[in-house]
Amino acid sequence: MNPVADFPELTAPGTDRRVLQLTDDPGFCYPLYYYVPSLTPDGYLVYHRAHDGEVQLYSLDLDTGASTRLTDASATDTQWRPWCTDPGAGVLDHRSALNVPRGKVVYFDGVDVRTVDVDTGSDESLFSLPEDRVAIGQNCVTPDGEWFVYIHHDRAGFEAMFEGGDVHRHRSEGTVLAAYHLDSGEHRTLVRIDSPIHHVLPYDDEHFVFCHPATENGILWTDIEGGWYSHLRTKDEFGGAVCHHLATARGITYEVLDGSAGLRAGRYDPFTHDRFEFRLPDDFGYTHTGYDPDGKLFFYETEGERGHEIRYLDRYREDGNHEWRQVVGDWPTYGDRQKSHFHPRMTPDRDWMVVVLGDDATETNQIYAVDVADLTHSAGVPGVD
Repeated sequence: MNPVADFPELTAPGTDRRVLQLTDDPGFCYPLYYYVPSLTPDGYLVYHRAHDGEVQLYSLDLDTGASTRLTDASATDTQWRPWCTDPGAGVLDHRSALNVPRGKVVYFDGVDVRTVDVDTGSDESLFSLPEDRVAIGQNCVTPDGEWFVYIHHDRAGFEAMFEGGDVHRHRSEGTVLAAYHLDSGEHRTLVRIDSPIHHVLPYDDEHFVFCHPATENGILWTDIEGGWYSHLRTKDEFGGAVCHHLATARGITYEVLDGSAGLRAGRYDPFTHDRFEFRLPDDFGYTHTGYDPDGKLFFYETEGERGHEIRYLDRYREDGNHEWRQVVGDWPTYGDRQKSHFHPRMTPDRDWMVVVLGDDATETNQIYAVDVADLTHSAGVPGVD
């Protein structure tokens, strides 16, 4: 990422790192969910803008600073339930996916699945879900740009899960993990499971990780041929519940939110089943694993006194006396649920960390870039050093 435009410059609390404010729009601005890319090769950042009862996709030209609206969706039930707040009408919130090689975004306008070219704005229909189905999870495109992989559920059954304001995940039946070939139009059912699926992301062009069964917070694994899935790192086998997990060049990184061994983080190789875990600091609260595509830097967003902070593992030590440093000190955010999290991710060139932070002047969250060009890796980590 090379932000050339004259973006406002700030300093991060706690570290005085250089921070660029990339958006200054009305309402809340946030990229596509941090498991999947939001940057195109030719310098556009794709993001949501939720404002005045509407949520649409926009692009930011990092050379000029110009923002362009990409979608004109009109779906009325866009909330990603139960994990986020209602943003209003428009695109289905948090469920769009960027096709990086082709520079296009796949998005849902209700049951209609469409794609828009980030550069030209050209928009076309791909296919439609049956009216009795609903897209419920965060989706992805394979790195080669050929397959859109997405999650859908029986509409009536999904709505029944939230009767009375409670989440009855055990009621789920027939969730489908599906794939659509963006050239031939072929549809495939990869997995059918009686549990909601919340995320799917590509490990490579042929393999996918997804989560997570109603009775087991863990990492699941399948491929583009489908018809099967397997469990990787599970609570029953290793203890503690894995929540957020990310596919990197060096394995799947994750955090373990509970268990007798305390808050932990780790990396898992889905082909060899090698597992590496370590304790997180005792003062960490609710935690999100940060995303480094290369899997070299282990960093985490956790709760602070006023908002959130980001810390990275500076040096891993086998005796457990790990060295930790801040990237961003305690920085407040606004709003609730997913819109209140930093969701930090390193850019492919590893010079910047894209984060969602609070703008005190407007009491909204906007998109920022933190200069991390000096952070090469977490020292001492097996397979990294």
